[in-house]
Amino acid sequence: MTAAGGRRLSRHERRSQLVALGIRLLETTPFHVLSLDDVAERAGVSRSLMFHYFPTKLDYLTEVVRAASDHVLSLTEVPEDVHAEDGTRAIISALVRYIQRRRDNYVAVLRSGRAVDPVLEEVVNDMHRTISLRILASVGVAAPQPMTLVLTRAWLAGIEELALLGEESGQPQESIIDSALTTLFAVATLPDFADTISPTRRRSG
Repeated sequence: MTAAGGRRLSRHERRSQLVALGIRLLETTPFHVLSLDDVAERAGVSRSLMFHYFPTKLDYLTEVVRAASDHVLSLTEVPEDVHAEDGTRAIISALVRYIQRRRDNYVAVLRSGRAVDPVLEEVVNDMHRTISLRILASVGVAAPQPMTLVLTRAWLAGIEELALLGEESGQPQESIIDSALTTLFAVATLPDFADTISPTRRRSG
């Protein structure tokens, strides 16, 4: 496998290209059907090279799911100079827009992947946990208690589902984002959640 112009790909570039191919293939091929031999054939590399980079199918699938997860996390990063309230909307907006723009891919790789193996489930859980912590930080909770994090994770699962069902429900994207913010602030009034928000942020809210 070579890059445009015949340049030989580096190890990192080869791995990244194989992983990107896996993300695309999983949109139409279930996890249990996808084989490393098929990936190698489609990528135009030898079977031995494929197994050199990914000794087992689980190793490969883990990298595929992690790459998809890392992409979502990169989209939901908020610059440090953004106002906290704007940061909350920015995180939610980026997530909802990505889910709706890449719905099939999101469902195939991240939603389905977590049910395939505990290792893949952990990758997806880490993504959700990181997004939840970013949301909490944006509303003034820097060190959440376990129940606060659980409540936020439950809220996030609902927003993910709302985004996925957006087309079916006929709800415009901006309405979904507004609903996400409204429900977040409603959750933030629950005792287990509100007690962790700094007094300054409660007054400003």
